[in-house]
Amino acid sequence: MNNNNAKNQLLELLQNLGCNNCIDFKFICLSPNLYRSTIIIEFPNGQVICENVENESKSEANLLVAQHTFDRILSNYPEFLVNWDEINIEAQAGDALIKLSVYLSNQSKNSHDKSKQLQQLESDSNLAKIFDCWKAQSNPELAIWGTYLSEKRKATLVEALLWRRFSKQILTINAPMELEVLLGTLQSKTIAL
Repeated sequence: MNNNNAKNQLLELLQNLGCNNCIDFKFICLSPNLYRSTIIIEFPNGQVICENVENESKSEANLLVAQHTFDRILSNYPEFLVNWDEINIEAQAGDALIKLSVYLSNQSKNSHDKSKQLQQLESDSNLAKIFDCWKAQSNPELAIWGTYLSEKRKATLVEALLWRRFSKQILTINAPMELEVLLGTLQSKTIAL
């Protein structure tokens, strides 16, 4: 990795976690030819990472401390490496579970009421409120997430967590095979009997 990019990648990693203000950069001139650059990160889950680098060059000290910090996170803290593509896939599956729960429940009897309930339940604003509630309750699944996530990202995380929590109870052992048959039916435009 290019050292010039390490600081940007570190900041991007923190932004992905909604942790925009959890990093502190410190710089000290120890002598005319020696500089110390320090990065301290306090993650939302309480984990603290501190790295120091001393170098004859001020700019090298700053670049190296960012590189060392980023490398340390990559090596030792994989839970902070967020893959939003995977989370989005789980969230889409979670969204399908929300739809199934509304349309298969007995709470409402007609399609209009079910559609109205679905619109309310799966709105980003409602799901973001659920995220905030779970976060306030110190839900361990949300421990790594900071307070600066967008409403959309909060909603996406809730949908992904719903999938993780409820998919095993809902999907039977042969469900993937049955869903493949359903998908094949849709793709071939013929009725599978």
